[in-house]
Amino acid sequence: MSRLFQWRLHCALRIPATLRLPLWDARFYLPPRWHGAGTTMFYALRENYEKELAHLHRFVSPGMVIIDGGASCGIYTILAAKLVGPSGLVLSFEPAREAFSVLEKNVRLNRLQNVQAYHAALSDKEGTAVLYRHGEAPNSYSLGAPATTDVFFEEVKTRALSRVMPEDMAERTGLIKLDVEGAEELVLRGAQSIIDRSRATIIFEANGSSARRLGLSPIGCWTLLASLGYRFFSLTDQGNLCELDEPPAPDEINNIVAIHSRRRT
Repeated sequence: MSRLFQWRLHCALRIPATLRLPLWDARFYLPPRWHGAGTTMFYALRENYEKELAHLHRFVSPGMVIIDGGASCGIYTILAAKLVGPSGLVLSFEPAREAFSVLEKNVRLNRLQNVQAYHAALSDKEGTAVLYRHGEAPNSYSLGAPATTDVFFEEVKTRALSRVMPEDMAERTGLIKLDVEGAEELVLRGAQSIIDRSRATIIFEANGSSARRLGLSPIGCWTLLASLGYRFFSLTDQGNLCELDEPPAPDEINNIVAIHSRRRT
């Protein structure tokens, strides 16, 4: 409770916070305008913010290439860069102007030389798109137009991962993390040649409602990966994998770990 009070005080007084996470040997700058639930929980829970984050070391090893789609302030980017070490590389994508600025600040704050940050939204093709920001959530963005009119928007670049990544990096890709508010299927279609070559583990957010706003199937990401030979798991608090037989309901939001059937679990 004391951390929640501290963060609310930061927000009320408009004072930025810098978190120090000794377990990761990392620091994070957080703007006080980001008073939404995600930032609040990260401030409160730190290294235990998400199960997938706490056990990221299970899926990442030195020398890997890691993709962080929808990086926001860079929580996964920073930890992945620490885990892959100087011989590895993290490609980090964040389309929102304000969030990208915070991402770059956190990369500099941690003096990381193995991160390439892209001010773009991952999708299935190169071009531009409208990125919507919910007025009540200053760091919540989506390519799908929300039902409410209380939104702000900006035009952003879209990139297809297969067009961004050099061919010699594809086989080194060990993990693709996606939190792109329903556009996960589009990202995977734009990365299919890389997935075919690397059989990378994929951690993605299943968000059927957001997928529908983009005209996509709520289980499109699951269906696509299943056709490519992937199996699906949830992660327990202890870091164990529990296999899933069917996708979550469309109105549920869950993180899912997809592992190729030819990879060891």
